[in-house]
Amino acid sequence: MTTSNGIKNDQTSSVQWQKIHTGQDEDMRVYGFKKSKLKSILIYVSYILTLGWVRLFFHWYPQLHLYATHKKCALSSATKLLITDNYQGKYKSYFVKDIKTISVKNISLENNDKHLIEEIKCKKLKINLENGTQCELYEYKAFWCKKQCYIWDITQNNFSRLVGLDKYTLCSDLNLSSNHGLSKEEQCLRRIVYGSNEIVVPVQSIGVLLLLEVLNPFYIFQVFTLCVWFAEGYLYYTAAIICMSLFGIISSIIQTRKNQINLRGTVASTETVRVYRNSKVVENIPSSDLVPGDIIELPKHQAIVVCDAVLLTGQCILNESMLTGESVPVTKTPLPSRHILYDSKECSHHTMYSGTTIIQTRSYGDHPVLARVIRTGFHTNKGSLVAAILYPPPADFKFDQDSYKFIGILAFIATCGFIYTIVTKVSRGITAGDIAIKALDIITIVIPPALPAAMTVGKLYAQVRLKRAQIYCINNRVINVSGSINCVCFDKTGTLTEDGLDMWGIVPCTNGILGESERTIPKLNDHPLFEGMLVCHSLTLIDGELCGDPLDVKMFESTGWILEEFDNEHSHKYDFIASTILKPPKNNNFTQNMNEISEIGIVQQYQFSSSLQRMSVIIRILGSDIYKAYTKGSPEIIFSLSKPETIPKDIMICLKYYTEQGYRVIAMGRTELPENSNKIMKLPRDAIEQNLEFLGLVIMENRLKIPTIPVIKELRMANIHVLMITGDNIQTAVSVAKECGILSMQEFVIDVTVVTEENKLQPEIYFNVQEMSPKLNLHDKKFNISELKDIERNINSINYRFALTGQSWQLLREHYPDIVSKICVRGAIFARMTSDQKQQLVLELMQLGYYVAMCGDGANDCGALRAAHAGISLSEAESSVASPFTSKIPDITCVPKVIKEGRAALVTSFGIFKFMVTYSLTEFLSVIILYSIDSNLTDLEFLFIDICLIVNFASFFGKTQAYEKQLVKKPPMTSLLSFTSIFSLSIHMLIMTIFQGIAYHMVRTFPWFTPFIYDEKIGYMCYENYSVYCVSMFQYITMAIIFSRGKPYRKEIYTNIAFTFSIIMLTIICIYITIYPASWIINLLQLLVPPMFDWRIIILVLAFTNFVVCLFVESFVIEYLIERKLKSKFYKLEKSKKEYLRIEHELKHDLNWPILSKELPMLPLTSSVENILNVAYTEKQLYVNKTKKNLKNNNFHETIESSKKNNGLYAFDNYTYVDDEIPQNTNMITRF
Repeated sequence: MTTSNGIKNDQTSSVQWQKIHTGQDEDMRVYGFKKSKLKSILIYVSYILTLGWVRLFFHWYPQLHLYATHKKCALSSATKLLITDNYQGKYKSYFVKDIKTISVKNISLENNDKHLIEEIKCKKLKINLENGTQCELYEYKAFWCKKQCYIWDITQNNFSRLVGLDKYTLCSDLNLSSNHGLSKEEQCLRRIVYGSNEIVVPVQSIGVLLLLEVLNPFYIFQVFTLCVWFAEGYLYYTAAIICMSLFGIISSIIQTRKNQINLRGTVASTETVRVYRNSKVVENIPSSDLVPGDIIELPKHQAIVVCDAVLLTGQCILNESMLTGESVPVTKTPLPSRHILYDSKECSHHTMYSGTTIIQTRSYGDHPVLARVIRTGFHTNKGSLVAAILYPPPADFKFDQDSYKFIGILAFIATCGFIYTIVTKVSRGITAGDIAIKALDIITIVIPPALPAAMTVGKLYAQVRLKRAQIYCINNRVINVSGSINCVCFDKTGTLTEDGLDMWGIVPCTNGILGESERTIPKLNDHPLFEGMLVCHSLTLIDGELCGDPLDVKMFESTGWILEEFDNEHSHKYDFIASTILKPPKNNNFTQNMNEISEIGIVQQYQFSSSLQRMSVIIRILGSDIYKAYTKGSPEIIFSLSKPETIPKDIMICLKYYTEQGYRVIAMGRTELPENSNKIMKLPRDAIEQNLEFLGLVIMENRLKIPTIPVIKELRMANIHVLMITGDNIQTAVSVAKECGILSMQEFVIDVTVVTEENKLQPEIYFNVQEMSPKLNLHDKKFNISELKDIERNINSINYRFALTGQSWQLLREHYPDIVSKICVRGAIFARMTSDQKQQLVLELMQLGYYVAMCGDGANDCGALRAAHAGISLSEAESSVASPFTSKIPDITCVPKVIKEGRAALVTSFGIFKFMVTYSLTEFLSVIILYSIDSNLTDLEFLFIDICLIVNFASFFGKTQAYEKQLVKKPPMTSLLSFTSIFSLSIHMLIMTIFQGIAYHMVRTFPWFTPFIYDEKIGYMCYENYSVYCVSMFQYITMAIIFSRGKPYRKEIYTNIAFTFSIIMLTIICIYITIYPASWIINLLQLLVPPMFDWRIIILVLAFTNFVVCLFVESFVIEYLIERKLKSKFYKLEKSKKEYLRIEHELKHDLNWPILSKELPMLPLTSSVENILNVAYTEKQLYVNKTKKNLKNNNFHETIESSKKNNGLYAFDNYTYVDDEIPQNTNMITRF
């Protein structure tokens, strides 16, 4: 941390640009500019000379306007900034921002408090920056981008993001002992810096939206086309397009404004808040006036938290489903007053987040529940989520980029047509005005104005269908991307398995000796493990119902005890607030020991932390002066925190047995605290979580959800890379993965372990093959140690997958970045992963070229859900901003549904794009052919094609539903510019050209044919016009049918009733127009119908032949020969553009990697764990004999027997998971 002292570093003051890191997948750069008078004058002159067209161009490209009117300069002297945001190195966006000077001198207050204004004018503003600088200034320079404020740091000579009190602030400074709130002057000064505590979603006025919509390049081009058509005399067509454009603009404005109002309604909340001032005066202020540092009083129940704040007194129970999608109530406890820096992750159980709902608060006596504000507005967690919605990552940028490139190709074709028209017309002596109109008309035909609107049809229909399936999407741009998904990451607990675990039983430990397992919990009510199960949880009563983590609920219910809320009746029994009171059941016989206990109070809670993998409580039994601390968590961590003599030597065998069968195993420990009541509340967490007495294991049955196995099977059959990312034990995760199908019985699991060794800079990496799970092992097949040699000799002949923990993942990224990609490609199980590590893995997979979906249900998955291409949250909250997709049905059936709808939407977008392109090129072709005789299509002929055929088909095109059967292995194409797409369009346009050419030339061979000579009275009426027009009508219908692709991504075309009906009806109408049109139709369309029926019939034959040829080309040549046969034959994986395919190919042919380790890794362990690992086989046999009668599965002894080598250790076991995340307070590091 540095403190500003006003010294300026001249060496860095001339820096013209800098990097600002805003996220793991964004690279933001800031460039300095200042105004150039000469450039500005020249540009203003160009505005006048071009009648504003240059200014309109700069409206579309503001960065070019900046270059045109400003010059580059040092950031320190810049007045404007160009910000480039490079998303994943593939997509750039630009922002032009003004640098503003913020000062106390020119401030004005809403209430015009002149005395307050005078008071603050002579005071400095306190600035807290992300780079660690804390300073006080009279004024500063800043800019705002993506709702974040960046301030110029004069000590570092760069811009740094403004942060609240969540950075570089001591916990002791946040506590009440530091100060009792801000004065009005301090509050006003901080409000100048941080602004109002509001998450403002801009709702633009109808006038602004109208202007922005009209100035869109699409509508500007539309205006150009209308002018050309009006000059051409196409009055009906011009009027129809104006009506369509107005409808499009109005509907777009209504939809945009509705979305803005809905989002504002979701995030906006203004409350009246009680604030404590430094003179201990309490006043009520609007929540928008809150600033970091304010001390607020929390209401007793049912209120919205309006800022991010740390709890100082009492307790608070919150519902955080709005932010996390997880509806389990969360208990917040007061922030300890310690002389360490506040950390938002470590202190999350003391932090309340904006947008969450207070269920109830608790306090001791009549004291209020107080909290200190640390973040406001867009600096809050909720604010950052809303900013991510307002500025979403360009999810489907690849499709967009390809469509823009294709429009570029169309523009080139239009230019060629433009030149051709001018040359041919000039050669025939046509007037200049007529040539100009005809040439410009070509441009309007080639580039279809309705293309952007048509492209959204598939996504909108898919969004509606997903909503019917109770899957809600807040960003429909993600739908197309979800159609490309080829990698799915699942959380385990609550996603693949049931939230509510079933209690299997407990394995008690007394004086370092394991007892027999017990299924009926109350039988052991005199054992300390039973007392631990009573108290070590964060349960609460809400409306008389037990609420909290489902695991805690099951554990507590199995004891039969009663939980009560703390109230004033209990206050005289305890020295301070006890969050929960526990009482034995009435009319129940207990042992003598438990009969003495009438009540237990939980006086302090240390909430579960996924990074620490444990939780703790401090309790006091009524009538006793002794305080006890109970800690429960992952067995590995509890072992490392326990006294060596209290841990049984055969504990690892017991643990392995249960985890390999998929049971969730939790360990429990306790310690007695010598401190008195005054010191208890001030004890740091690590002071009680050490030197524990190990009490035993709690075994929970983790059942799979019913749809899990069939869904995983479907995904794997579709060749989708399926991974499990969990915070659970690795053996449990592997067992569940095998049970649900993420790991098949044919796949070997290789544990990847990275171990830091003493006196070595580079840690060692080990690959150990795991043993078969006894739950899945067959009686007649055993996995023998001798097979290790076979695997080593021929690793490529077996199917293997990797399993590793978060600790190994972290070390891999730091020390072995070159093999991280291989681990990702062959990885299946990533256990003991923290929230950040989950997000890192998802981003790593995306970098390899995978299209990644993440499916999870809790707060621990939020980062990964937002980072993935398609995040799917299992939540009851429709308005959750945790991920793009939210499924109200809490199982993974939503994953294939989202993929199927995404594939249908993607295929629809491709089909509509190809249809619109071939329509415009077919119309262009007709016009070019007729231009050769100075004819053209008539006004109403254009109108019939565009409105009755094209708009009609495009509207119903996307109503074809997604294919409901099994997902196929190959996802749809993602590139419009692929060989298949280009070849398909080219071959179809060649066919269209041939058939229109045949019609044009054949009609001239009939005896009744008369050549066309242009006359204003007859217009464009001629036999060539009739022939080309009639053939082209059927060609549009043909294109609509062949590009409306059915299975395997969508249902068959006939299931789309509206589309099929419109095809049939319009085919009949077109046949009628061709064969025997009424005189009024002839007059409207200005047709010159041949006198004989033979040519009319021939046109129908030509149209049918055209249809058959196109259908054969698309179905057989394109879809069968090219896509299925030739592509797979000539496609070489080693030369693939996608890195994961190259790596997969390399792994299949690499005989030398991975080299399997013959020895087990040696980990730095606590002495207690070292004690466990020196276990001989004889001790294992003793344990087996003792417990065999209590355990149902008889394979246990066989499993032990089959691996009785290697000094008593399992040959393929990986004991590194005993300590896969070493706690910060471990101080007994040894080696075995």
